[in-house]
Amino acid sequence: MDVTYATWAVAITGLVLIGLLGAMQLVAVLRPRTRWTIDNVYGGDPKATDPTAYFAFNQGLARADVAIWVPIQIVGSIGMLLGQEWGFLLALAASVPYVYTAVPIFIWDRDLGFRGTGFYYWVVIWAMWPAFGLMQGVYVLWRLLG
Repeated sequence: MDVTYATWAVAITGLVLIGLLGAMQLVAVLRPRTRWTIDNVYGGDPKATDPTAYFAFNQGLARADVAIWVPIQIVGSIGMLLGQEWGFLLALAASVPYVYTAVPIFIWDRDLGFRGTGFYYWVVIWAMWPAFGLMQGVYVLWRLLG
């Protein structure tokens, strides 16, 4: 498959975003209950809800991200940059969690009072993830079907 400027943009953006997420989630896997992890990775406060549920929810996502999603996105982005069809297929698979996980996180944040009200929360913390997932999914599907 041809590697276009759009392919480069999508693949590099995917690597940057998943690199950020992967680094943060790896910290959460290695140091799941530290104050830094709670403040900078999970958000909110375990005392605002059932601490067992709070840590189970966040640690489950951290482990799944590190073990499954991060490798799929990294290999998919590299495959796209190499012009390989399998790379586009993996990138398509990797686009799903960006959108899918936004829904439970949106509900979790709302119901537990963690949701912010400003630009930073809505664009950086929440919206860039599903927006990128939709963009990547549409782009690679278009390329695979085109």
